Amino acid sequence: MKILIVSATSTEMLPLIDFLEKEGIKSNDNVYSFRQNDIYILITGIGMISMTFSVTRYCSLNKIDLAINAGIGGAFDPECVLGSVFNITRDRIADLGVEFPDGNFKDIFEMKLLEKDEFPYKDGWLYSNTKTDLFPSLPKVSGVTVNMVSGNMHTIQKIRCKYSPHIESMEGSGFFYVCNLLDIPCIQIRTVSNHIEPRNRENWKILEAVKNLNHTLIQFLKDDYSKVKA
Repeated sequence: MKILIVSATSTEMLPLIDFLEKEGIKSNDNVYSFRQNDIYILITGIGMISMTFSVTRYCSLNKIDLAINAGIGGAFDPECVLGSVFNITRDRIADLGVEFPDGNFKDIFEMKLLEKDEFPYKDGWLYSNTKTDLFPSLPKVSGVTVNMVSGNMHTIQKIRCKYSPHIESMEGSGFFYVCNLLDIPCIQIRTVSNHIEPRNRENWKILEAVKNLNHTLIQFLKDDYSKVKA
């Protein structure tokens, strides 16, 4: 099985790369063999544009059986334990649309600029398209993707009320969009590094989030799930 593991930054992937360097067989830059699977590591850069371009180019040049977008993100639920790992089964772009003088926002589907069920969208959402639950122990939640990380209560409340998301990232929708168009089975998993609140990096737990994220990925590669048809 050829598995592509995609992340925006190398920091989010370093423990996994260290593991594969020790336990796998390296055949090329960021390409490893482990337990009869070929593991491809792709670092795209931050944001939807970088994610969309990098995954499109990579998957156009390489046959991929399963793509996993792994990264950290923020949680809208203030009770969510930092470091928790989630399976983002659906995602949408939260800031693509029109803002009005009164502060109201309508997305591209509400503005009738795009039909909400036009492929690859379903009711405005982009979905994981795997046929098998490859991470059965992870809670399944909704995500939103933004170009500007939410950092004030007005923005946070608008997104929370409009979409009721659990997790915010800057890449998830771009990943799902490409994989659905290219018909590549895809999964997005994220660990929570911070709560979505007025910006305060002192409250963030990035190291713990990265550690838990990579532990989940490594365990997945060790288990039999990666051998199940995605």
